[in-house]
Amino acid sequence: MGKTTLALNLSFLLKDMLKVGILDTNIQGIVVGLGDLLEGNKLVPQEVLTIGDVPELVILIIDTPPYLTVQLSTLFEISDFALVPFKVSYLDVMAVKATVALIAEAQKQNPTMKPGIVLNMVKHRTSVNAEIKKILDSYPIPTLKTKIMERVSYIRSVVSNGVGNIGDEKVTEEMMPLAEEIVGQLYKYETGWL
Repeated sequence: MGKTTLALNLSFLLKDMLKVGILDTNIQGIVVGLGDLLEGNKLVPQEVLTIGDVPELVILIIDTPPYLTVQLSTLFEISDFALVPFKVSYLDVMAVKATVALIAEAQKQNPTMKPGIVLNMVKHRTSVNAEIKKILDSYPIPTLKTKIMERVSYIRSVVSNGVGNIGDEKVTEEMMPLAEEIVGQLYKYETGWL
């Protein structure tokens, strides 16, 4: 499960609680391609980024390209929160360094933007998880408390209108704390509670 699956599931979870929109900047256009499966989600067109006419929303979730681009830096500069999904592997530890550097640069322009790494597609019962977490803790971006385990249910969730509709309590028990952790950081920032 990657960025798009996380973005969609966060959107599905939050849509009944907050005014949430989802914007697809991924060149693959996966979110836009889902069409009717996005029932209840507000799909926001990319043009809002250039014309600045953003609909009245509490949260706009942006699905980004799968690789580092200039556009990613621009998105970080206008964001309140940047979620960095991280697949637990040694190669990804090296790859995420470039994203961490982009976020650090963007924070010079947007110092209030809060980033967070989420451990994603975590395998059960392996010492690698703890070893990787220790390395990530040395980075200037905090690792969120919530971990998203590797589960087939996440794959199904995309065509089932989110994790809440697939009957797998474990995935809801993972995604809800992730949503709460992100919204909690945004709320604290907006109200000045730290």
